[in-house]
Amino acid sequence: MADELKVMGTLRRRALDAARLLLEESGAEGVQLRAIAARVGSGVATLYHHFDDKDALLAALAIEGWGELARKIEEAMASDRFAHRIDGASTAFLGFIRRHPQLYALMQTEQALAANREVRAAEQQAFASFQTAFRGDERVPPERVEEISLVIWVLGRGIASAVLMQAEPGAADELVRRVISGFGFLLSPRFAG
Repeated sequence: MADELKVMGTLRRRALDAARLLLEESGAEGVQLRAIAARVGSGVATLYHHFDDKDALLAALAIEGWGELARKIEEAMASDRFAHRIDGASTAFLGFIRRHPQLYALMQTEQALAANREVRAAEQQAFASFQTAFRGDERVPPERVEEISLVIWVLGRGIASAVLMQAEPGAADELVRRVISGFGFLLSPRFAG
């Protein structure tokens, strides 16, 4: 029985990995159960043992994406690379969007967020990680942490589109740098004055 569970877990993981590759190659519309089954060497019916349908598989990818984003944010905040934790969190957020555009697009779809409680919970957990960057920053009044972090989180969704539209080499990196600089300005006491 333990070996059977190990194989089942392995197949689920392989299916999610194959789906993620298909997602990055072709977007959500390219994630087809038949293509996943072919890549992992199983039948489509076997995939239904692990996922109720394609939406459930996409939701599992979105949940993993939110978890990965939360980990990246926490790692960046813990590093010594940034003068402020907010800079680390924002850089991780925008960097994740830049490196995983199709995954982030899936994570943001109404289908994934509105229809699935677990996906919404995963986003809230990622947002909670992001929000911790604002606590203890002398530029952010403690009573304004929630609304300031929410504004930047929501702006990040729009910024994601702008980053993804940059076709010139290095243009997206420059845009991210300028956005981080702009966030710093908006948080400066002089601006809030």
